[in-house]
Amino acid sequence: MKKSIYIITTILCLNGLYGQIVYTENFNSYSVGTVGTDFTGTTPGKGGWLTECLAPGLQSNNLFNISSEPNKGNVLTLTAGTINPTDVSLAAKKIGLETLINQRTPGNNVLKFEIDYYTGAQQYGPYNSAKIIILSCDVNNNVNLANKRLFNFGFFSVTGQLVVHTSGVMVENLYQSILPFNTWFSFIVYLDYNNKKVYFEVPYLNTIAVADFLKTSTSTNLIEDFKPTTLGLIYAAKDQTPSTDMVNKYDNIKITALKSVPTYVLNTESFLATKFNLYPNPATNMVNITNAENMQVQQVTFYDITGKQLSTQSFNGETSIQLNIENLASGTYMLHLQTNAGTAVKKLVKN
Repeated sequence: MKKSIYIITTILCLNGLYGQIVYTENFNSYSVGTVGTDFTGTTPGKGGWLTECLAPGLQSNNLFNISSEPNKGNVLTLTAGTINPTDVSLAAKKIGLETLINQRTPGNNVLKFEIDYYTGAQQYGPYNSAKIIILSCDVNNNVNLANKRLFNFGFFSVTGQLVVHTSGVMVENLYQSILPFNTWFSFIVYLDYNNKKVYFEVPYLNTIAVADFLKTSTSTNLIEDFKPTTLGLIYAAKDQTPSTDMVNKYDNIKITALKSVPTYVLNTESFLATKFNLYPNPATNMVNITNAENMQVQQVTFYDITGKQLSTQSFNGETSIQLNIENLASGTYMLHLQTNAGTAVKKLVKN
């Protein structure tokens, strides 16, 4: 039987990275039944999980359960049934993650987060309930503070749409993604504190999306100042009559500290860069950016060679764009092209 691990376990990854599992949970060591006896989020239940009903419409310990799932063993289940409350907001929280991350080997400043999530049945109606996974760095364990969310996944039970944010900014190239209902999925996130990058991997979609991570921060020790403290698993709905049971299931949660992002993940970004042509380069006044595969550009962000963000230009999904660089000082710049296929990085030299 698998057990929760709350100590550091050292492994040598197949890709040559030295990684440490700082937290893992698959719920198999707990008995089937309610997780806890306190729906106010004050007293920890099984495995130290806090269970909280955040809205007055529905409050019960029976909304949070360890249940048996075919072919998976035990899983954490949040459910609101088919009743018609005016408001539903359920949160299962795991706190104290910073204590576990503190035990990692110095230099392991890439945190890999993994979770299996069950989408549940499709709902019908004018409402849209949201099922959310949040990793927060708030020292008070408040997962509702948007500026403290390192990332959050949102799945909408009417449309099947996946929405992802990091540091409060939407990851545009995952915005149109649709996941089927009543299906288990794996989500993988790499928080690269060394290079201010975050990578979102959704194996079902065969997609790895790249986004800037804590880019506006001036901290000289990001992983200390923005260390994960709390994992929040949330179900939220308002003013709606559910057409089917509102069920959310979670399993196989793991956080691993790595020295660097795996090569196959990094290659996604470098591979995209080869698809774009930037000319002339070096340039003086105007720069053209094109590609032969009709990848749509939503945004171009300029960085200097120290990593400082200088400016951003937005586009309406154009496949060919032109940039005016007359006002740039002479030097070398990195252009981050945010596209429907991910983020591509191109080097520009200004004469």
